[in-house]
Amino acid sequence: MKIKTSVENSVAVIEIEGSLSSDMKFEFDNEISRYASQPVHIILDLSKVAFVDSATLGSIIKFYTTLRKNGRHLLLSSINQKIYDVFRLTGITKQIKIFESLQNALDYIRENS
Repeated sequence: MKIKTSVENSVAVIEIEGSLSSDMKFEFDNEISRYASQPVHIILDLSKVAFVDSATLGSIIKFYTTLRKNGRHLLLSSINQKIYDVFRLTGITKQIKIFESLQNALDYIRENS
């Protein structure tokens, strides 16, 4: 798994490449934690992610809850259909906003912050 993060205008875009599985959960959690403690919104760009396991899914929900309590957004963008189906089956699509593109997620933050 590779993680690339950029921060601009109080938005951290975390681009992930590879699989989000339990063996990479520590690295994933550390990267998001760095930004969850700052006054920024977070967008997870999952355009290059092929797999998400339940442990990482739990982390995403945990960070979403933390950010939401602090008045900030955690959004997901560019998810493939297979991952979207898993998120839909687990009910995550009812909690976390998912956008077709990174630009759509950025526009949402700009309009709702």
